[in-house]
Amino acid sequence: MKQFLIKSLVFFSIVVAILSLVLVRYGGYVDYFYEKFTSPRASSLILGDSRSLQGIQPEVIKQYFNNTEVERPILNYSFTLKQIAYGRPYTESIKRKLDSTTKNGLFIISVHPFTLSNRTAQHEEEEGVFFEANMPPHNMRYVNNSPNYEYLFKNWDYFHFRGIIRKSSKTHKDGWLEETNLPDDKKLLQQWKQNQVSLYGGFSEKWKKSPVRMAHLEELCNYLNKHGEVFMLRMPIDDDLLQIENAYWENFDKDMDKLSKKLHVGYINFNTSENRFQTYDGIHIDKFAGVPFTENLCDSISSMLKARKYVLEDSKKDLDLDYE
Repeated sequence: MKQFLIKSLVFFSIVVAILSLVLVRYGGYVDYFYEKFTSPRASSLILGDSRSLQGIQPEVIKQYFNNTEVERPILNYSFTLKQIAYGRPYTESIKRKLDSTTKNGLFIISVHPFTLSNRTAQHEEEEGVFFEANMPPHNMRYVNNSPNYEYLFKNWDYFHFRGIIRKSSKTHKDGWLEETNLPDDKKLLQQWKQNQVSLYGGFSEKWKKSPVRMAHLEELCNYLNKHGEVFMLRMPIDDDLLQIENAYWENFDKDMDKLSKKLHVGYINFNTSENRFQTYDGIHIDKFAGVPFTENLCDSISSMLKARKYVLEDSKKDLDLDYE
């Protein structure tokens, strides 16, 4: 019995050691989210679902704001719509990931109607019951460990080890998901888009606008405001999908604009006529278009920051006027 236990322990140790080596080297290929839980606390964050997970590249932001006060590291802490809606679980995870000493961080919060919707019985959210509580990142207590054994044990189902061979996608150390093997077949991409249209059309029939989620978004913005500059962002999608969202939540942009003014944060909408970028499936921006998109986003943020600075300077001048 003693020998069996020793052999079992040795075997278990070898397996854990091999898994650790694989995850350290290939974690970005094995799982979409794993790398996000192996990096140190971040000072600037990109938040949202798969739109921002694929579409916003932290390295581009880092280079753009290289000679500014924006604190680094910058981490894309986005997931997918399956796991993400703005609520207490996501906010608590963000607090664990954020360096609490940050004063000049940059926080980009990707919003659209379905990240602020109720997917279950209304009373559940009101009672503090959230559908996403048992999924990553919300089920993770330790979000800054490498290797991260908690993720290994709690979220084994998310691992796809064949990804090491295929290498069709990679989550970088900064949290950005790079799709490296998208098809050139326009018919196939059109089929993917139709699948998205059907999927989101189904959401619009079953889900409801959630005042609870809106309240938690407000709470998140207020928290992040203490650590830097906050910008809410509506990312570009194709017209077919945009029509579904606008029919579902008719005044969404007005509501976001109103909230941004209330909280003194920015709101950037890339679904206006002058701010359109192509997606590959109606929803997601590929890695090539993601570079100019992220640069354009940085331009918008920079313009807003400059305008805000001028307003503050003018206010100070008014206060310093000598009326004698």
